[in-house]
Amino acid sequence: MVKGIAEGQGVKDRKAVTSPSFVLVKQYMGRLPLYHFDAYRMKSSDEMYDIDCVDFFWGNGISIIEWADKVIECLPDEYIEITIKVVNQTSRDIHVSCKGKRYKGFMKELKGKIKCLK
Repeated sequence: MVKGIAEGQGVKDRKAVTSPSFVLVKQYMGRLPLYHFDAYRMKSSDEMYDIDCVDFFWGNGISIIEWADKVIECLPDEYIEITIKVVNQTSRDIHVSCKGKRYKGFMKELKGKIKCLK
């Protein structure tokens, strides 16, 4: 999914978009900077604060956080949440919602463009 967002943002080398599991955050340059976090190995939100996540969240880019439920305390009040669940080997259930009012217009526009596949 992050590769697709990066491509949509104009990141030229899609192959360079990889999991930041061991470095915690990677940055890619497109129309907007894209910050890709992986909180899987974090034990608390303090570790997220230690890498100055607030500066990323309130900067001029897009922040994507894998395993965000592990660091929920440091998330901004408003954000888009995407949950992906494995249904079977070839299917995924994707749920997109927004927290706060900031993204309601975006969500309404997105809903008009996406078709549910079954």
